[in-house]
Amino acid sequence: MKNRSWAFLPILAVFLLSSGLILLGGSVLGEWKTDSRVLLGGNALLFGLTAISYLLHIKSMRSPNAHVFVRMVYSSLIIKMIVCMVAAFLYGWLTKSINKNAIFGCFILYVVYTFLEVKVLTKFIRKSPTNA
Repeated sequence: MKNRSWAFLPILAVFLLSSGLILLGGSVLGEWKTDSRVLLGGNALLFGLTAISYLLHIKSMRSPNAHVFVRMVYSSLIIKMIVCMVAAFLYGWLTKSINKNAIFGCFILYVVYTFLEVKVLTKFIRKSPTNA
C-alpha cells in the first residue's frame, strides 16, 4: 500500500485523455449537437469528486474497523450522486436550452470514473496485508 499515488494514475489518464478528446473533437461534437463546454465542466467535476473520494477511501483503509471502509464507500457514492444531481439541476435552471447529449456524455464519464475508482480500490483491498 506504499504506492497509493501511482494507483491514481489511470484515473488521471482518463481525465487528461477525455479532456483532450473533448477539446480536439469540438467540431465533431458540434455536429452531433453536443456542447463541449458542458462535457468539459462535467469531466472536471467528476474528476474532482473522484479525487476527493479516492483520498477519503485511502484514509478509511487505515482504520482497523472494516465498517469504516464500507461506510465510506457508500457515503462517497451517495455524495457523488447528490453533487451530480445538483450540478445537473443547476445547469437546467441556469440555461435556456438543455443539451441532452452533453448530459448523457457526462453520465458515461460518471460510469467510467466510478468503474476505475472501484477497480483501483479493489486492488488495494486484495494487496492489503490484513487480507493476506
